[in-house]
Amino acid sequence: MPKPEWWNLPNKITLSRIALAFVLFILLSLQFGGVQLFADRSTSLWVAAALFTFCVSTDWLDGMLARKLNLVTAFGRIADPFADKLLVLGTLIYLIPISDLIAPWFVVVLLAREFLVSGLRSYLESRGIPFGARWGGKIKMILQSVLIPFVFVVEALEFSPGVGGAWRVTGLVLLYATLAATLISLFDYLKVAAKAQSATTPNSESGERVGPTS
Repeated sequence: MPKPEWWNLPNKITLSRIALAFVLFILLSLQFGGVQLFADRSTSLWVAAALFTFCVSTDWLDGMLARKLNLVTAFGRIADPFADKLLVLGTLIYLIPISDLIAPWFVVVLLAREFLVSGLRSYLESRGIPFGARWGGKIKMILQSVLIPFVFVVEALEFSPGVGGAWRVTGLVLLYATLAATLISLFDYLKVAAKAQSATTPNSESGERVGPTS
């Protein structure tokens, strides 16, 4: 029996990332829920940082293989961003009670941005209008991928009060840089969506669609 088109190496890597994200969530749930998996809190945070870094690195790998081997599929276009959002946003939610660097409002802003952009993409692509990833979104993802393991490391070092100020300042810089990239990329997507929508608005006189002029 032939294998389905979507069951290829890039998509297997994407599915592995989803599975590993749940492994990370289970680890954090157990360790900080009273089940001692490791010798101490610091060790569990170092493990979490390493596991997250490994997971997020596979995002680059599956995309590169899909393009290089010409294995881009409809399933991959849905599963890959889902895996990214699950890993990043899920880990940030778990970090809220662990680190005072990650505030609930920060995660809410990121969640709102992802819901809005995903909704715009679904709406426009359902009408046959391409709405691919843009550089602003890629920069946001890179910053998130640096911020999260950095916060794990800061907490794993267990600085005494008044110590480790430079580490926390660096964490705040990363956080606000991520926030800025999130908002800038959101406005960029909104601008692209508005332009695409206006370019396909039916002509009130002829009833025909008005295509892009350039």
